[in-house]
Amino acid sequence: MPMMGGHHAISGTAAWMALVGSAPVLGHVSGLGLWDLTPGQALAGAVVATGAALLPDVDHPGATISRSGGGLTTVLTRAVSRAAGHRGATHTLLAVAVFTVLAAFVNGLDWQVEVPVLGRIEAGAALLVTILCALGTRALKMVDGLVLPWAVGLGAGLLVAVVAPDTSFWLPAAVAVGALTHLIGDLLTTDGIPFPTWPLVAKPPKRLASPLWQRSGDIALPVLGDTGSAREWLLCTVLTGYAVTAVIVTVAG
Repeated sequence: MPMMGGHHAISGTAAWMALVGSAPVLGHVSGLGLWDLTPGQALAGAVVATGAALLPDVDHPGATISRSGGGLTTVLTRAVSRAAGHRGATHTLLAVAVFTVLAAFVNGLDWQVEVPVLGRIEAGAALLVTILCALGTRALKMVDGLVLPWAVGLGAGLLVAVVAPDTSFWLPAAVAVGALTHLIGDLLTTDGIPFPTWPLVAKPPKRLASPLWQRSGDIALPVLGDTGSAREWLLCTVLTGYAVTAVIVTVAG
C-alpha cells in the first residue's frame, strides 16, 4: 500500500523547506535556498506543499482528501477512483504536471475581492492556499472535524494574501514539489507507482518481472517496505524534526 496521508503531508513540508530554506541552524543553512524567497513566501509555500502532497490521493475514497470536504470530496474521490483506480493516473508525472498547470491557472486569474480590513486580495491564490492548508492540517491531525480545518485554511489564505501577495512563482512551484514528493514516497513502498512515461507503459517480460519492475509495469524502490512500517515511521519522524526546525528558524529569522 502507499505511504500514509500524514507522512505524505510532512514529507511535502520537509521537501519544500529543504529546497527553499535559507535561515541558519547551528552555523548551517536550513535548506538549499534555490529561490530568492522572503520568509513569508517560504512559509506560505510550506503550507501549500504540505497540502499538495495529498493531491495524488484524490483517487482514494478512504484518503484524507476524501474526508476533508464532506459529501463533495467523497463523491469526487469515488468518481476518480472508479475512472482511474487507486494509484493509477493521479500517481503519475503527468498528473503532477496537470496539478501544477491548474494551480498556475487559478493563481493567475485576475480575480480580486474586497475584504474588510485587508482590502483587495487575489482570490485565486487565497482559495488555493485555503484548500491546501485545510488538507494539510487535517492530514497532520493539527485540527479535526469538518469545519475547523477549513476555518484554519481560510485564515491561512487571507494571511498569505497579506504577507506574501506575489504568488506568481512560488505557489505553483510549491504544488509541484508537494505532488512530486507524494510520488517519491509511494515509490519507496512495496506497491510503487505507475511507469514514469504513463500512459505509455513498459511492462517487463514475465521472467524479468520483480518487486522493482512489476508485471503491471509499475516500478518501486521499496526501501520503506509496506505502509506503516517501522522504517516509514522512522523516516517521517526525522522529516518532522527537520521540517519543524526549518519552519521555526525561518519564522525567527
